[in-house]
Amino acid sequence: MGNPATAGTPANDCIISAPAYDNCDPTAGAIGDREVAAQPFASKFPYLGYIAWLSNTDFSNYNSLQVSMTQRTTHGLSFVLGYTYAHALGESPDNWSFLSATDSAKTRSIYGTTEFDVTHRFTFSTTYAIPGMKTPGQLLEGWSLNSIVTLESATPWGVNDVTTDFSGTNEIGSPSPNGEQWNFFGNPADFRTTKALINTNGGAGGIPYFAGTTNSTCLAKATALGQLAIASLTSLGCYVNGNSVLIPSAYGSVGNTASNMFRGFPYYNLDLSVTKVFKIKERLSAQFRAEFFNILNHPNISNPFGGPGGDNSFTDPSAVAGASFGFRNLTPDVLSSNPVLGSGGARAMQLGLKILF
Repeated sequence: MGNPATAGTPANDCIISAPAYDNCDPTAGAIGDREVAAQPFASKFPYLGYIAWLSNTDFSNYNSLQVSMTQRTTHGLSFVLGYTYAHALGESPDNWSFLSATDSAKTRSIYGTTEFDVTHRFTFSTTYAIPGMKTPGQLLEGWSLNSIVTLESATPWGVNDVTTDFSGTNEIGSPSPNGEQWNFFGNPADFRTTKALINTNGGAGGIPYFAGTTNSTCLAKATALGQLAIASLTSLGCYVNGNSVLIPSAYGSVGNTASNMFRGFPYYNLDLSVTKVFKIKERLSAQFRAEFFNILNHPNISNPFGGPGGDNSFTDPSAVAGASFGFRNLTPDVLSSNPVLGSGGARAMQLGLKILF
């Protein structure tokens, strides 16, 4: 590829992460100088390699509507119902991740929906003491059913490219980078994680990937942004689903994707238990329990990013080279390395006996 007309300035010239074109040698030491020159304070303070700024900059907020209903025991039935409608926003999702924006002069650019935002959450727990009658061996008395229903809308995920320094700011080299952003065109709903993504990309799963400039829609979008956008597309490829495309940013620019603009899988779970109490004496009884977790054996797939065990390897488009971007074929319990106490696993059953006195 010939030198683009925009070459000649530090931000638009060849940088370490850009593919080689014309006589630009990626191994030459001068290219490292160009990358440093592209950093925002280089022209004002050429004698400084980095400027450290310490302040209470991050902020977040959480707003919700919470409703609960309690039914005290009536005719053997009791339940507690809860519903939350909420939105969590912030620059950092927790108290130990201090993310660095691509442009350190615009720290608010990473403010948006956090990884742990759950728009809708519904829980329902109930106990029903089944009416009994006196029978030999107490076979038709002392029975009860208990159940917990949990329904949650999908949590978000977004682009976190910590491999390619498109902007030339080298913020991907910071201790906690938010990552470079790509350019998205279309409807974010097209990139929602679904089970249909299991068999894409040759069985690797994820948003459909197209190498280089093989997709005409991606090429048209990159062409409209200029030669440096075509260069990045040639090197990294793009993602297309429905009428929406995600292409890498032009070298020397910042992408337009917002923080966590896509959504993963919702979470559904139903637990059920059956108990039987045998009265032995007035103050002595035995309770037998049969408990079923995820009794419907519904597969809950983990979110591409955020939550227990989450990392950004599946939200870095250039790091995975197309494989499984935006999709994890693991359940949350396996992803968080806690299949015993974690959630999302296959149906499990346990039996128990308790002596009450």
